[in-house]
Amino acid sequence: MRKRVLSALAAMVLLCSASIQACVLRMAAETDFPPHLILREQGWQGQSVELLQLLAKEVGCELVFVNSPWLRSLAQLKSGELDLVSHLSYSDARKADFAFIGPHHIESIWLIGDPSKLPKIEQLNDLSDKVDLGRIAKLNGAYYGEEFELLEQNPFFARQLVSISSIQDKLALLEAGRVNAILEDQSVLHYWQTHQYKNAKNYQALVLVYQSPVYFGFSKTTLSKAMLIKLQKAWQKLFEQGDIEKTVKRYQSTTTDVLTPSTKL
Repeated sequence: MRKRVLSALAAMVLLCSASIQACVLRMAAETDFPPHLILREQGWQGQSVELLQLLAKEVGCELVFVNSPWLRSLAQLKSGELDLVSHLSYSDARKADFAFIGPHHIESIWLIGDPSKLPKIEQLNDLSDKVDLGRIAKLNGAYYGEEFELLEQNPFFARQLVSISSIQDKLALLEAGRVNAILEDQSVLHYWQTHQYKNAKNYQALVLVYQSPVYFGFSKTTLSKAMLIKLQKAWQKLFEQGDIEKTVKRYQSTTTDVLTPSTKL
């Protein structure tokens, strides 16, 4: 009888151990998206990385990174190959596939370029018929707001757009002169300039395109409702403890981000 009890207990311990080990959160990450995702020799760093490490620890999960371009990662979340991405804008079209935990950042997308080489632009709508910038890089699959979506329907503007699959391609294309402007978060430009990226000091944020909170997008395919609620409660706890604010302050030029939790499951 005693042997049976011990065997049952051992089986339960192994089962619990396997359950704990099975809690792995697979996050999509590209080569470099500073200050949010930064690949160093010792591993991934950055604002989004630190926030997710705090969240994963709070729910007892291991966080692993999978190299995947943005558009592909969205498809992999739906197919169950990944569990989450960062910087996901909320939309009604996405809510069937993703749970939105956060926000973890207030994204400010600007038209960025070298003003000494470009015609003057005062507002985004100038690109509909007044100003031709030649070539503007935009990330394939990214959301830039309703005004931008309407503007894309304008043939004069649409022919200026160059779709790219990788975040890292933007600066390289700009430096090589293959595009004249890019659409990028202001925090990224600040990082390029403070870390003295090549020619970064020449670039400026010219026109605000879109500003919106962005979230960690979790897959509803791979994660149960119970797990999503657990993540939601953990994020709320980290916010109330001040851990989120402390992390953001280490990376942002300003600390005006209002990151009050507004999770959408």
